[in-house]
Amino acid sequence: MVGKVSMLTFDADDTIYEHGMDLEQDSWIVDALLTLMQEGIVIAVVTAAGYPGKPERYAARFRGLLDRMKELKCPKEVTSKFYCMGGECNYLFKVSEDFGMEEVDVALWATPEMKSWAEEDVTRLLDIAEAALKENATRLRLDVQVMRKSRAVGLFPRHAEDRIAYEALEDVALALQDLLVSSDVKLPYCAFNGNRDVWVDVGDKRHGILALQGFLGVSAEATCHMGDRMTNTGNDKRARDVAMTVWVTNPDETCDYLELFLTEMGTPAAKTCASNRPKGAKKGTIEWHKAQVVQRNTSA
Repeated sequence: MVGKVSMLTFDADDTIYEHGMDLEQDSWIVDALLTLMQEGIVIAVVTAAGYPGKPERYAARFRGLLDRMKELKCPKEVTSKFYCMGGECNYLFKVSEDFGMEEVDVALWATPEMKSWAEEDVTRLLDIAEAALKENATRLRLDVQVMRKSRAVGLFPRHAEDRIAYEALEDVALALQDLLVSSDVKLPYCAFNGNRDVWVDVGDKRHGILALQGFLGVSAEATCHMGDRMTNTGNDKRARDVAMTVWVTNPDETCDYLELFLTEMGTPAAKTCASNRPKGAKKGTIEWHKAQVVQRNTSA
């Protein structure tokens, strides 16, 4: 794969950071992504998170990387290698001159197929999906709230500290897929279990990655996507149609593959970054304390 890849795309939640969290500056993955960008590799996060017209929301999610770029006074040749495709395929953002994020005009990057999607068809898709989400939440007696956006609708726990059973999320996602496939919906969509929520988006990551490839002049053979939701109810599955894929289970596993990629790349900067990856759990974390208990009980 090394030597062939010119663009790495990533899912966000549970791939480059824990679900619902942000990319922190002291995370090794920031060093890895920045090193890859300095080596000429395009890095693009392709995520379901959709914040139309709110680049500051994406900037907050990637603040650790953006702050590191600012600290190092990275030139445009480097900052121009980072993109975020939000809402699966609906909003594209790039790094601004002040190391924030700014939206790219959709007319510049959307594929001809995406430009043909009619607003009445978007409304029809979301109407059907919203009604189905509410019906299934009632059927399963889930304590959730339903949120509708301009290009997505989803359900998630009413209280932040609550967790919906995975099997219930799967049930809702599968019910949505069964309903939509037999409906009169004309647009491509993604109905998926996000591990803590269920969403239906207009389009999918296949379209998002295709748009990036066309906009940046990158072939499918030179693209690799990493994500944690590659199952039939996941939103990374369609990336397989247009790119090489790596199925990960969490950010630590993403780091394992990035370390391997950097090592195989073989340049001095890449090898140094790989060798500088911290080993073991970060001191003070729950994982670190667990490791201390295990070590104590084992050696006693």
